[in-house]
Amino acid sequence: MKQITTEKLGNRWVLYRPELIPEISEDYFSCLRMQEKDLVIGRADGRGETCFYQSGEKVWALRHYLRGGLIAKFLTDHYFGIRLKNTRAWREWHLLKDMVDMDLPVPVPVAASVIKKGLFYQADLVTEYIESSNTLADVLENDYLDSTIWVDIGQCVRKFHDHSVFHSDLNAKNILLDQNKKVYLIDFDQCGFRTGEGWKAENLSRLKRSLEKFKSRQNQFYFEESNWKDLLAGYD
Repeated sequence: MKQITTEKLGNRWVLYRPELIPEISEDYFSCLRMQEKDLVIGRADGRGETCFYQSGEKVWALRHYLRGGLIAKFLTDHYFGIRLKNTRAWREWHLLKDMVDMDLPVPVPVAASVIKKGLFYQADLVTEYIESSNTLADVLENDYLDSTIWVDIGQCVRKFHDHSVFHSDLNAKNILLDQNKKVYLIDFDQCGFRTGEGWKAENLSRLKRSLEKFKSRQNQFYFEESNWKDLLAGYD
């Protein structure tokens, strides 16, 4: 990946690629400001607030980090930490960069933002949007997938595991299929590299539990045990 630049804008630290953003501004990290400029073209559900906006000929995805669990009631989007390199946005940006360099199918990182407030910080991440894509969960609400695609999903997960990449939340919402049915993994918050082999089987089990959960909660969800066997065939 090309040059990386770090700058300070007031109390906000930003990390970005100058070949993509020649002149950085805080607007890149605000869905509201992009909406005011009539550049927002869509939004996504999830724990983090995500919007998709036009930037020249590209579409970028902006995610604002939000907490989950009980602590979210008190610290909605504030995280403890004073070292920039340990913030969620910085770590996820660099992990994405490393994976792009490994030719793994992930969104290309564009910029990261951290606003420091005493011992806490707020964070945002901008990545290139994978155009004409849908989550695996959304696709399975409408129809069955061909067995070859399930094999491709298994091969994709195996590729990450072979590079020792641990996805802490491998589920049907974090797997994307583009219009050509190419498989991507997304949302690498709190993820990283791991040694050993034991975690890989649990990672697969987490994905299966996710698919079974979607199927149990929805009237229509096209997932069967035979699909999982195809996925494992691709993985193996």
